[in-house]
Amino acid sequence: MNQKIIILSTLLLAHILLFLSFVRFPGTFWPVFTVTLAILIFLSVKAGALKFKKITFKHWLYIVISALFLYILSYVGIEGIKWVYPSLFEEMERFYDVVQPVKAWHFISLVLIVIPGEEIYWRGYIQQQLKKYKEGDTILIATILYATAHLYSDAYLLVLAAIGGGMAWGWLYEKTKNFWVPLLSHILFDLLILVIIPLL
Repeated sequence: MNQKIIILSTLLLAHILLFLSFVRFPGTFWPVFTVTLAILIFLSVKAGALKFKKITFKHWLYIVISALFLYILSYVGIEGIKWVYPSLFEEMERFYDVVQPVKAWHFISLVLIVIPGEEIYWRGYIQQQLKKYKEGDTILIATILYATAHLYSDAYLLVLAAIGGGMAWGWLYEKTKNFWVPLLSHILFDLLILVIIPLL
């Protein structure tokens, strides 16, 4: 099958699955979302190749600094929204009530399936496949595609967060050529914002 058709098919499937997770089955968000990302992992690993290297001290600096930067950016953004447009913040709080991990298996899924699935699919597969057909900034294109998949959440702060995170993690992968770096940065960021120092 033509590779372009395969890429477009996986993007369509990703949107359908995320629509089901966010819109159709919000009451069972975590089971559906976990299955969604597991499917995307399967498709991506089968079709693409990930680059893993030994993590150096410099890589750890990239991981920690990028996660902290994204956390601070999120904090500033949320505080600004609370001051300028409080109803948008209330919308985000309602969304967070649906997707917030509360059970032990939610956190296990987050670290072992959801975050790896997002990185494997959007940075490891889509961003790398785009290089075969598009010269220039594939990070931006992959980030836009990643952000549009979050539109189903109906939480526009999440879409903005996806843009910031997508750009950062996409750049980290291209800069280091080591998949561990964006993956661990994403995990650390999510743990900071959801568990260690929650913003909502």
